[in-house]
Amino acid sequence: MEAWMRSTLKRCPLFRGLSNDRFDQISGLLSVGVHSFHAGSQVAFRGDAYEDLLIILSGYLNGEFRDYSGKVLKVETLHAPDTVASAVLFAPENVLPVDLVAVSDVDLISLSRRVVLTLFHKEEQILLNYLSDNGQKLTLLAEKLRFIQFSTIKEKIANYLLDLSKSQGTETPELRITKEKLAEVFGVTRPSLSRGFQQLCDAGVICQEGSLIRLLQRRELEFLVHKEEKQR
Repeated sequence: MEAWMRSTLKRCPLFRGLSNDRFDQISGLLSVGVHSFHAGSQVAFRGDAYEDLLIILSGYLNGEFRDYSGKVLKVETLHAPDTVASAVLFAPENVLPVDLVAVSDVDLISLSRRVVLTLFHKEEQILLNYLSDNGQKLTLLAEKLRFIQFSTIKEKIANYLLDLSKSQGTETPELRITKEKLAEVFGVTRPSLSRGFQQLCDAGVICQEGSLIRLLQRRELEFLVHKEEKQR
């Protein structure tokens, strides 16, 4: 295995927490072949059998739904060194629920189910990482589905900040994920999310101080959320 591949795989969530020596031992079990795709190409189709675990070595891709009218809904964006559709690999019906489309030039490796099971048997930490990664992705998907109900970015932000304030028990909650990740959760672009935050700041509803968001007008945030609920 080439040095750059080993370095990328070491950062993969699947191998989190392994010492360098232990990772070198484990990586010796991997027979690695690289699959390359150009930007804009189809990596896999919805409904394809998913027999091998894909790991992104370089670049990034989208998981997308496309309806009969051609409208595309982006479900998630995956970057190196993420695993792809890990929850599907051992499902009773292990078929891809989304199309996989290369956004940039992408290099991937594939690990067969047999190899993945061997890794679980050889190293418990890999199994724990696999389960943790699947749980985190399921939580993220649930959050995305929850925010679909809100029409505007400001409504999504208002709901998120009120929930954050409640969970942290403060009127100055801390954003503990990046705005890039938050934009992905909301299903919007990063610039659009920034404009939404800036509009709320300009209106005196919130004040942003680094990762801290001071809720200056809680009632206005609640109004944005309740307005959307009344319209449904």
